[in-house]
Amino acid sequence: MPHSEKRIRTLVVDDSADYVRYLCAFLESLSNVDVIAKGRSGRDAIALAHEWAPDLVLMDVRMPEVTGLEAASQITRQLPDVIVILMSAFEAEGIWRASQKSGAFAFVMKENLTHDLPRLLELAVSEKGWNKPSKNYA
Repeated sequence: MPHSEKRIRTLVVDDSADYVRYLCAFLESLSNVDVIAKGRSGRDAIALAHEWAPDLVLMDVRMPEVTGLEAASQITRQLPDVIVILMSAFEAEGIWRASQKSGAFAFVMKENLTHDLPRLLELAVSEKGWNKPSKNYA
């Protein structure tokens, strides 16, 4: 990774502690991702997104208290620079549509995550311009 490439500051949220460990291990293998915080519910996601100001929130759809869909809607509305990618172990067209309405950048099936996430991160980097040099107005 070139030293000028920005690392994507990532918040991981899933109600399964085992899945969070698995996902964090995978993310740590990627050269451009730093996991900066972890949560277990949509409520955690909202609070941690405000506290840590991540570039990316990678979050499960189905969680107790506040769902990932509800949290994504709130995060994308309150923190428009944050990209949210929702994930689920359950495939349903309704979930995909609801994820679009929530303001999420993408929806991915958990079983396809390790295959699809690197490509989604490239798209997010391109859309947000994270690797562009900062303009110097001095």
